[in-house]
Amino acid sequence: MKYVEFERLISPQRLNRYKVACNNNTRKTLSLYRANIRMSQAFLAVLGIFEVVLRNKIDDHYRSKIPNSPGWLLSSILPGGFLTHNGCQNSFNKVLRTYADLGSNYTHDKLLAELSFGFWKFMFAGRQFQAGGSTLLGIFPNLPHRSNQGFIYHKLDKINSIRNRVAHHEPICFGMGNIIETVYSRAHFQEIVDVITYMGVNSQELFYGIDSVVKEANYIDSL
Repeated sequence: MKYVEFERLISPQRLNRYKVACNNNTRKTLSLYRANIRMSQAFLAVLGIFEVVLRNKIDDHYRSKIPNSPGWLLSSILPGGFLTHNGCQNSFNKVLRTYADLGSNYTHDKLLAELSFGFWKFMFAGRQFQAGGSTLLGIFPNLPHRSNQGFIYHKLDKINSIRNRVAHHEPICFGMGNIIETVYSRAHFQEIVDVITYMGVNSQELFYGIDSVVKEANYIDSL
């Protein structure tokens, strides 16, 4: 497709930053735009696996700590449940709304799958972490010495930020201004690798066949 037609379909506003970064070279602009999409797709694949592993690790942990009838998530919002504690209202509301939306289709596994990445991130916020018994760092056998729950929370917050960017089709191939740069993307990919490694999981084996983030970053840096 010629650039003029592509620009008409995508919109000049969306392509302008890429075009400026490429010094108005339309061929290079198209290459950069498409490479950004490919890198975003690679991130989505990795993030999808990462989120499932994280929530399953949390689920396994609390299944072993909290009586599993009717399931620790539902138990957490019942009277005396740990998400009824002061400061946990947002997490409480998310479980309650999701449970209500499921209605008669509720099972613990469906409730688990419907909760957002943000919910799992906040399991490491101070109030939720303490209310849950301050034991959740047990899912990270390789956690660096003297690291606390805040350390994990901030890493998950960074991962959540790039998750939101790619979900909203925002570019992840720029540094400051309109400079083509992949430092941001590489750093956030490393955050994912770090957290997976802290769990005692081999990230290369886990992401085998779906990880092309670094490959696409290398291509973007070569443009």
